[in-house]
Amino acid sequence: MQALVNKMVTVLSIAGFDPSGGAGVVADCKTFEQHKVAGLSVVTAITYQHESFFEGLTWMSIDQIIRQLDVLSTKYHPSVIKIGLIESQASLSLVLDFINLKWPDAFVIWDPILKASSGFDFHGDDALDVGLLVKDRIQLLTPNIPEFTTMFKETLPSDVATELNCAVLITGGHTHNSAVCDKLYTPKQPELLIISKKVEGDWQKHGTGCVLSAAICANLALGESLKNACQKAHFYVKGFIASHESLLGFHPTNIE
Repeated sequence: MQALVNKMVTVLSIAGFDPSGGAGVVADCKTFEQHKVAGLSVVTAITYQHESFFEGLTWMSIDQIIRQLDVLSTKYHPSVIKIGLIESQASLSLVLDFINLKWPDAFVIWDPILKASSGFDFHGDDALDVGLLVKDRIQLLTPNIPEFTTMFKETLPSDVATELNCAVLITGGHTHNSAVCDKLYTPKQPELLIISKKVEGDWQKHGTGCVLSAAICANLALGESLKNACQKAHFYVKGFIASHESLLGFHPTNIE
């Protein structure tokens, strides 16, 4: 059994717990499982919600988060790590410090969740200002259009990628156009557009941002390039959205 564990491709989600299972670490681990990678999880907050209502949350202390990470670090070496809901700049910085110390070769993705899909604002007017905090410590940011605008105002995505030495994938599902266009910016490559026709519920399905970044995480761990990982994740989410008419989705089983 130990030999089998050692052969597994391992990834890690550091995110909130959603009792509905549609978002956060539960959704991430569902996504990892479908991609045949072993998903570890560390909880940053306990939320009180379901797919259409958000009552509130309790943040885990940074000590509780680091304690979870520390135990995992004694056995596992995730090649890709996804960070989701996080309380503050200070918490994010300490988590990144830990990752750099214990897993310095890991590819780090941050999905900067500022609001729940039901509209709950996690940070109010104190939206995280990543700036130099992210530079050289995170390899990919995956904000949607409102999150990018909140975090970077009028700065061009290409400039953000260059200044932070970090790829930026801006997800386009929140627009009311007939197509979804995700835009990938990297420090050295031209803009990449990933476009597909919208399916019903594209902009409102619960947890799509979590599922997208988790799918990218899994594909990178399986050896895909960043470009291919983002493209495959885009279409994985399409299957997730189309799987059911409710705000919760089923995860696709026919992954190419």
